[in-house]
Amino acid sequence: MKNLKKMNVIKIVLLIMLSHSIISFSQKKEDVYLVLNNADLDYYIAGNFDLNRTYITIYNREEYQYHQKKVEEAKKNGSYHFDPASGRDNLNIKVRKLTFEVLAAERLKASSCDIDRLNLVDYEWILNNSWKKIAKQDYDFKDIYFLKKIDDNEYVSYKVGITIVDH
Repeated sequence: MKNLKKMNVIKIVLLIMLSHSIISFSQKKEDVYLVLNNADLDYYIAGNFDLNRTYITIYNREEYQYHQKKVEEAKKNGSYHFDPASGRDNLNIKVRKLTFEVLAAERLKASSCDIDRLNLVDYEWILNNSWKKIAKQDYDFKDIYFLKKIDDNEYVSYKVGITIVDH
């Protein structure tokens, strides 16, 4: 009788482990997409959006604009200095940013309906989740793509590496 109970417990444990594995594999992670918008009030992205871009840096817009204002003031006063080697200036103003390496880029044609069917995320989602894969935290996405509209129904799609840079 004792052996029968032991075998039943083992069967139950195996069944639970098998069920967990099946459920885990059935929850397929999907790609996520952020449509880059220069007019977004939360972030700012500098540079050209072409196929040769190697990094995309997303700045906190409010901090970036404040820094730019202070740069102009310091230039007028003759007190501004930028060190190209370090990429820093003498103002010591913190501007938060996330930097993503571009892993692949391509032009694509897509209607607004096609874009709306994608798994779209916003800037807040990028701030809260883009770092999780590299930090080995639980995450629910496969890859991150940035889309930049360049013409009617034409976009540049950037597959990006997960950010590890947050300043």
